[in-house]
Amino acid sequence: MSKWKVSIGITFLLVALICAILAAFVTKAAKARYNTEHIVFAMNDPEGDDYGPGTYKYPISSIFDPKKGHFDLLKFSLSSQRNTYHFDMTFPVVTNPWGAAEGFSQTMIQIYIVDDPDKGRIETFREGANIIFDPQSPWRYLIKVVSFNKSSVYWDSDFEGADGRYTGVRASLQPDKKTVRVSVPKPLLPGDPYEWRFYVLIGSQDGMGPDNFRVVNAEIGQWTFGGGTDTDYDPNVIDILAPKGRQEKMLGSYNPAERLQAIVEPVGPARIKLTREEKFLDRIIAVLQKMKVKL
Repeated sequence: MSKWKVSIGITFLLVALICAILAAFVTKAAKARYNTEHIVFAMNDPEGDDYGPGTYKYPISSIFDPKKGHFDLLKFSLSSQRNTYHFDMTFPVVTNPWGAAEGFSQTMIQIYIVDDPDKGRIETFREGANIIFDPQSPWRYLIKVVSFNKSSVYWDSDFEGADGRYTGVRASLQPDKKTVRVSVPKPLLPGDPYEWRFYVLIGSQDGMGPDNFRVVNAEIGQWTFGGGTDTDYDPNVIDILAPKGRQEKMLGSYNPAERLQAIVEPVGPARIKLTREEKFLDRIIAVLQKMKVKL
């Protein structure tokens, strides 16, 4: 065997070894990113605005004491880990007077996701919130977060009586006792989460209420909020995710005399920008998943 052939063989082996080392390194980095929970979107909400358009008052019943905090969203975040999205909503107070397994039974959350400005619906999935969404930002997906194993995902194409997609959807109170987390399998929410926008509605959970919202009336009742109207035009929404000063304007834009419900705008998309390395690793993860490589 000539020296030339030996040299070519050694070079080939060295190149193959280097490629194998690089592939192993990249795969390890991709696995680490896949298995580590990382934030996709996060936003704080003003404290002390659990009053709808600015006029709502808590019901009389003592389970709502101290008459504040239960429905005051402080922070919303979306994170990704493995094949799951985690949505976290933090409040000053989270209680469980009816003993739900999830650890909460007063708070009710609806997360509407805007995925495509040309597709979706601008009315809520079911009547109950008494709002309408920005016509330029229709929703594609809804995550309804309620207790007693009723949390589900709905698509804009679902009919009103649909049970939703609940397999793998888990809601629970986190160890800090102030954060409600709902975990959703990624296949239930197709699309690029970094491009999503969000409508986050907070209400008081009522098993007999319209779409599980506790209603708001003109006068405070034992189990009903006051400060609204005795019509179906004032929102039954106590807080929304919005920049300071916007919630009051949006939720206060209803007009019973003209039969108009309040119009709400979404927040987002993500302000978090991926680095080139993160984008590269995400592509590698997608390739490895197609190859059915265990991550």
